[in-house]
Amino acid sequence: MAHVPLTGKQRIHAALEGAPVDRMPVTSLYNQLYILDHFAELTGKEQWQIHEWLIAPPAAHFATYRTIVEQVPFEVLQPQLAAPRRERESTRIVVKDNQVLRHDKRTGTVSPMNTVSGHATDYHANETRYVYTRRDMAEQFKLRTAEQQIADGVNDFVHETVSSLGRDHFILTGGVVGTLYLCHNYVGLTNLYELLISDPALVDYMSQKILEQNIEDIRSHATAGGDAIYIDDATATSDMISVKHYERFCLPYMRQMVDEIHRLGHKAIVIYFGGIVDRLDQIASLGADGLSMETGMKGYTNDVEQIARSIGGRVTLFGNIDPVGVLQSGSDVELKAEIRRQARAKQYARGFIMCTGSPITPFTPLTRVQRFIELAREA
Repeated sequence: MAHVPLTGKQRIHAALEGAPVDRMPVTSLYNQLYILDHFAELTGKEQWQIHEWLIAPPAAHFATYRTIVEQVPFEVLQPQLAAPRRERESTRIVVKDNQVLRHDKRTGTVSPMNTVSGHATDYHANETRYVYTRRDMAEQFKLRTAEQQIADGVNDFVHETVSSLGRDHFILTGGVVGTLYLCHNYVGLTNLYELLISDPALVDYMSQKILEQNIEDIRSHATAGGDAIYIDDATATSDMISVKHYERFCLPYMRQMVDEIHRLGHKAIVIYFGGIVDRLDQIASLGADGLSMETGMKGYTNDVEQIARSIGGRVTLFGNIDPVGVLQSGSDVELKAEIRRQARAKQYARGFIMCTGSPITPFTPLTRVQRFIELAREA
């Protein structure tokens, strides 16, 4: 009898569960950001038309998304979350005098739109402090329930993708950011790290309120169907905080989020953009199905094989191909060699999925991404 290859959905589930796979699964997490940056290249449209795509009716939005998936057949799909339905329906994109404008039909306001990139923009973390006491936080914090999000239509695009591709494709329906990082929205990023020492009780209170919102977001994501939800535990790494502070301010909240994702029948994938080798046991103790870590940089090393030898039997690992030095700027020989080197980790891990260590850059051409997929499948 001829061997029947696994579907992408079967292959990723098998890798996350430690079951045999027919070939190396391959993806790039945060590939929804890759789509925003490379919309013109992936669709044949003009880059400014991404703004039309993001307010299109779900069926029309998905028709374009299907074309993108065919161009870059990653085995973990990440559809775009939608803006609230009322906002989409009241927005019109207008081109006038060679300028792309957003017309809000509710207010009549017109504003210029970015026509160069979908996602890559200058970014500055908040450094303004709004919260000094628990009362301040209680007043500032406004919970948006899963029911409100669902009613607003934030899952419209995901629903369309799941209903059309969900039988054969593994779909990551959304994710949340770790509670510690999100505290900076209320106290400022620099102040936050001082507060870990001077007022840990306030950080605990803010984190608990943020956890409430993250749980609602997870529940909203889960109703869209699909297969998995991610948690990006931002700034919880060795280049930012100590192991002691990680255990105190991150681990308990991460564990509750992983447990909720599992309760809802989804796989949990945790993502760490930073150094993790000094806290591997703690991360493995979360019970997540998959662990994705950044490429070694900024003074730390995340060696996939070393990590696989340490905790690979307890969690499926995603690779961390350098998206700049190897994928964007390296030769085919260098890319192939790094894929093969990282693929050796699969012998020590419960499961292994080839992946980039950060989102694909705006300067990486489509042909290079397609070559990465091809070489990874051969590894």
